[in-house]
Amino acid sequence: MPWEKQFDKSKALDRAQDAFWEGGYEATSMAVLLKRMGIQKGSFYATFGSKRQVLLEALERYVEARSSGFGALHAAPSARAALERHLHALAEEACTSRGDRGCFMVNTALELSGRDDVVREVVQRGVRTLEQHYFRLLESARAEGELPANVEPRRTARALLALVLGIHVLSHSATPRAVIEAVRDHAIALLGPRAGRKEGNRAE
Repeated sequence: MPWEKQFDKSKALDRAQDAFWEGGYEATSMAVLLKRMGIQKGSFYATFGSKRQVLLEALERYVEARSSGFGALHAAPSARAALERHLHALAEEACTSRGDRGCFMVNTALELSGRDDVVREVVQRGVRTLEQHYFRLLESARAEGELPANVEPRRTARALLALVLGIHVLSHSATPRAVIEAVRDHAIALLGPRAGRKEGNRAE
């Protein structure tokens, strides 16, 4: 009789992500990982093959989930307002107990990308995707007349990306709220003074 896995792979990967996110890759033992995923060793190796493969699949899921989360921002009536809300929400989360974990992608990059080419490629793809989301939002804000003419979308998207990733690193280091909020405010300041909004570009 052919072997069939008796668990939900997506849920198991989400649990593995939490384990790696909380403890780091190297410090998360196989015993801890199996317990957190809620599966037996035989099922684990038959499905994933290795601890590293679980990390890669969990990291891919995280990057995809972060990218999908931008859908609501792109659909918002005002791209600039959506971007500002995003930066406020990100900073607020960074100041909570959940924010103490930092960003799973950033944490993994800091631990492994210097010695694992595949991890580095996944992280680089995730970073490029985040930059592109910020670029698209800034392009939309410009088209809507909500950005000054001297705010260049690509350059500003890269600066925003650097500040956002910095917020994640700071939150993982138990940085005071005032510092994180100062970084957030600087990120918003990169958008420049709010210009006059063009009418009729998006449905209200």
